[in-house]
Amino acid sequence: MAKRIITISRQYGSGGREIGERVAKQLDYAYYDGELIKRAAQEGGFDEELVKEGSEGVLGRLSSLLSYANTVVGKDEDTLPLPDRMFLVQSRIIKQIAEEGPCVIIGHSADYFLADYPDLLNVYIHSQWDARVARVMQRNGLNEHDAVARIKKIDHRRAVFYEQHTGLRWGTASNYHLALSSSYFGIEGAVNLITTVAQGD
Repeated sequence: MAKRIITISRQYGSGGREIGERVAKQLDYAYYDGELIKRAAQEGGFDEELVKEGSEGVLGRLSSLLSYANTVVGKDEDTLPLPDRMFLVQSRIIKQIAEEGPCVIIGHSADYFLADYPDLLNVYIHSQWDARVARVMQRNGLNEHDAVARIKKIDHRRAVFYEQHTGLRWGTASNYHLALSSSYFGIEGAVNLITTVAQGD
């Protein structure tokens, strides 16, 4: 069965965003990362930068579990704390995107929000530590010390965001259908592997 929806979770510096973009292009799927943030900001009337920070866990605890969100559905969202309103809007946007057509969604706990979709492929991209450090140094123009600090900080934020929303541990293989190393397969190899699985070949 071909997979119409692909979610990609990734370690920082693993090349996951580039892989997702190339998968979307190769399959002619819509691609969502920054666009998802823009849509959530527009629908909720939030500052776009605030939504971006919330998506990376900067705002701290948005909600402990998805079941918590279910307790506030149907209530006046305007009366909820800002982080919880942002959480609800983003989860709603992700589901809307999934209904619109074939797509690749980067991050945002999309794998969890869309878990009931039968045509879903959840991917986790990881990489060797040295390869991640080298990639971040080159891409961001950082020295090794600053690159290491950045990787640790952003990975921690992503883990906190995911675990607080889902109750699951970020990066655990059983949360995903496919977990692969971009340092082993390479960017092109990872793209080819994901597209092959998605097409049901």
